[in-house]
Amino acid sequence: MMINREAEIRDFRSVDYWLIEAELGSFRAQWRDPKTGDSRIWDRERADSLKAKLQGQNGRIVQVNKTEKQIPHPLAYDLTELQRDANRKFGFSAKQTSNVLQRLYEQYKLVTYPRTDSRYLTSDMVPTLLGRLKGAAIGPYAALAAPFIRKPLTITKRIVDDSKVSDHHAIIPTGEAISLATLSADERRLYDLILRRFLALFSGPCRFDETKLTIEIAGEKLYASGKVVKQAGWKEVYGATDFSDPDREDNDAEEDSGQLLPEASEKDTVTARNVRQVSRQTKPPSRHNEASLLSQMEKFGLGTPATRADIIEKLVSSDTIERQGSLLIPTGKGTQLIELASEELRSPELTARWEQELERISKGKGSMEAFLSGIRKKAAELVDEVKHSSAAYKPHNLTGSKCPDCGEFLQEVKGKRGRYLVCSSRECSYKREADGQLTNHRCPQCHKKMEIHTGKAGKYFQCRPCNVVEKIDGDAKGGGGRKATAKANRQLIEQFSDSAGVGNSLADKLLAALQQKKDD
Repeated sequence: MMINREAEIRDFRSVDYWLIEAELGSFRAQWRDPKTGDSRIWDRERADSLKAKLQGQNGRIVQVNKTEKQIPHPLAYDLTELQRDANRKFGFSAKQTSNVLQRLYEQYKLVTYPRTDSRYLTSDMVPTLLGRLKGAAIGPYAALAAPFIRKPLTITKRIVDDSKVSDHHAIIPTGEAISLATLSADERRLYDLILRRFLALFSGPCRFDETKLTIEIAGEKLYASGKVVKQAGWKEVYGATDFSDPDREDNDAEEDSGQLLPEASEKDTVTARNVRQVSRQTKPPSRHNEASLLSQMEKFGLGTPATRADIIEKLVSSDTIERQGSLLIPTGKGTQLIELASEELRSPELTARWEQELERISKGKGSMEAFLSGIRKKAAELVDEVKHSSAAYKPHNLTGSKCPDCGEFLQEVKGKRGRYLVCSSRECSYKREADGQLTNHRCPQCHKKMEIHTGKAGKYFQCRPCNVVEKIDGDAKGGGGRKATAKANRQLIEQFSDSAGVGNSLADKLLAALQQKKDD
């Protein structure tokens, strides 16, 4: 799926278009094509002509539509939805969310079983809900929970539905009392998401009036829309001002209608005092981040809520994809893997079919013998296809350097402490550190460990995710040239003094060298 997205991005050709927006007193309106309803104008000359035609002209409001709308509270979290939310809001990886959530469940007993694919509760849990609310009403949540504790809880089908719970119900707080100060920053943030979502379950819908105006100026139609809150409902739990539905994945595609519109009626007159011609370009599809990839995996039935994070981490650790900031990008190795693999084997639909059949078998509706027989037959076909294929894998990470032992080219590979150069020959075991080793120096922007590189002007720190660079000298901005701390010195001494075959004499010499550096 990620390779297909890269192909779409690579083949995409950007096209210029223009929008016409007019300031009409206290609000703005946008021109739309009367035939297609599209606001984009693909011809520059037409955009210029429309701007000149509308500028300074008087018009009138020909239609006012006012509709009361509401957004119901979001559903409770399952693991995948929580991973998506934590990635969007905090930049957590799916694996990071799973690990933090497991601590909240196992160590602190603050949340219910985490590896669930249900977003509903069961009817036998209803008597426990008030107690969970009271237990969670501490610190900043006391005031939020108070209105729900004082009156009977409103239980609807969006909260409790036995038919939509299989093995485990949605993730909610247990009501266990705890001092929030004992939680780490990541644990607090994830617990905050779960607790606020739990409070939102018992809140009313968010109600607002949506007003749409149609304006006619010089024979052209312009449109404006805006919203006015009537009842914040569950939005009060979040203190949010946007009106997007958290259970929809296409909120970004919704029309921006956050402006405030004046009280208006048909035949009111307006003047286009300032007409703007906004230049835009069509954009390629976005690369996947963990949130969008989890959505696609869920859509195609790939993995389970408990395994999806591990699947992503396996792709990262096997160097088939890599993280670049918040995005996930296929590597050269991953690209070749997909090119070499059978088209049927790399199809998400094949894996989804297998998952669906396993689900049927678990419910007693399918045949395990027939499934295994089909798998064996398919495996034999795929292996036979590889045997007769002339395609060959070419290492994507070969460098221009040659191995001093056997003369073959060296490959650059990732390790826990940074990058290494290893011989591409399987018979040779040559390995050495490459430029770009990880250090304990932290990036001032993302706070991740920075790499050390050597350039023409000497050594420098570089953060690979966000590309921040710092010189390693006394004048470096952000403390690049700070002297080693006592703790770092102690760790360095312990590292070398504990090494096999290294006695205290080396530790003494190292200590003397560090002292001399400090004196200098």
